[in-house]
Amino acid sequence: MDLSSYAELAVRLANTAVQADGEPDCLGSTVACAEAFSDCVTTPFSRDDLAVLQHLRTEFTAIFTSAAAGDDRVAIRRLNALLVQFPIQPELVSHDDQRWHVHLAAHGSAADQFAACAIIGVALTVSLYGVSRLGICAIAACPRVFIDASTNRSRRYCAEHGARVNVSTLRTQPPISPELESHATPAAS
Repeated sequence: MDLSSYAELAVRLANTAVQADGEPDCLGSTVACAEAFSDCVTTPFSRDDLAVLQHLRTEFTAIFTSAAAGDDRVAIRRLNALLVQFPIQPELVSHDDQRWHVHLAAHGSAADQFAACAIIGVALTVSLYGVSRLGICAIAACPRVFIDASTNRSRRYCAEHGARVNVSTLRTQPPISPELESHATPAAS
């Protein structure tokens, strides 16, 4: 079971609520949904699946919002409700000459399968690393969510803005003076 990729499904789904101007909602049609998530769900999406995924998107957004606001109890209450609503069915499998490992059973509709993976991914992330790892972009106009996988819990921006903020920070820092550069350790240079 790849915990980080399962948890990232929740991030991807929540962030589908943010579209560029004129871009249609990928949960607006089964074709658009299949294109957006074809890399992780092979079962065809139905109109009913779209309604379930819209509900999940709202719930994941609320979980991340509560976590980012420091309201751990609300985030956990909502996550526990999803665990009840979408039961997880693990199974042991062995394939491609790998040892036995856990997969989630591919039962139910496309939305059920997606939900199972995303919910268990977030639940295990929270149980291993804490609710504080669920965040919302620090750029006020950006409602995108993220999971802080940094070793020092320092992530503040979504994937959309993280790289640009880092690049702009580097561009605004003064260059290292030649005297300091000559004293830099090999690890720092």
